[in-house]
Amino acid sequence: MNKTVKTPQTGLDESRRLLCKLGLEHIGEELPGIMEKATREDLSLIEFFNLALEREWEQKEERRIRTSLKLSRIPGGFTLENFDFIFQRGLDKKRIELLGTCEFAKRHENVLFLGPPGVGKSHLASAIGVKAIQNGFSTLFISADALLERLRKDEMASEMGRRTGKRKYMGVSVLIIDELGFQVLERKDAHLLFRVISYRYEKSSTIITSNKSIREWPEMLAGDEVLATAILDRLLHRCHVIQIDGHSFRLKEIEKKLTESIS
Repeated sequence: MNKTVKTPQTGLDESRRLLCKLGLEHIGEELPGIMEKATREDLSLIEFFNLALEREWEQKEERRIRTSLKLSRIPGGFTLENFDFIFQRGLDKKRIELLGTCEFAKRHENVLFLGPPGVGKSHLASAIGVKAIQNGFSTLFISADALLERLRKDEMASEMGRRTGKRKYMGVSVLIIDELGFQVLERKDAHLLFRVISYRYEKSSTIITSNKSIREWPEMLAGDEVLATAILDRLLHRCHVIQIDGHSFRLKEIEKKLTESIS
């Protein structure tokens, strides 16, 4: 009677099969390399075990971040590392880096980036959104116009539709509303925005970029000072207000291209 001969490869294949059944696919794939490293560095059993688990966690975390970034709709390519703080000299870099630790999200605080077009408000909001995802916070990036359009549809939809809207825009840990203020809101839209801010108040964090100063918000919000006060009261209660008064990055790029074409 022939007996199956167990070889090191047979044992390795069995280990990989069991790891995959346990949902530890990355360890299964990387097991030969992990074993080689453990042998080369003469790691103890517990060191080998910790190394394997660390590799699995790194892979799962990388996959989580990649998926979360896709679902967040944050524009690609914007990070704190590639923001030009030298060009935007008036901006407090340490203050921005502190926001990048995402302590504000843990404390359910808000962030307002205010300033004229082109100064980097959306870049910074996006970059902090990326940091939020890396730190485990669910995040959604949406323009003010797109948000209001969705809220109007939710308003007209069935009760089930409204609940779905709340889960999407109300429940996310960090909601980034970009470009609020490029047009005056109608009263109904201003009330829809109030509903979002009020629902999220002290439950989660909202980041808003706007080209309007705080004193211009009543005019922006359908000229309703009472409503504007109610919104600002909730936003500013626990909030980091970042005013950016520097030069436009877009104009900088245009000037650079003009200079290059002339030369």
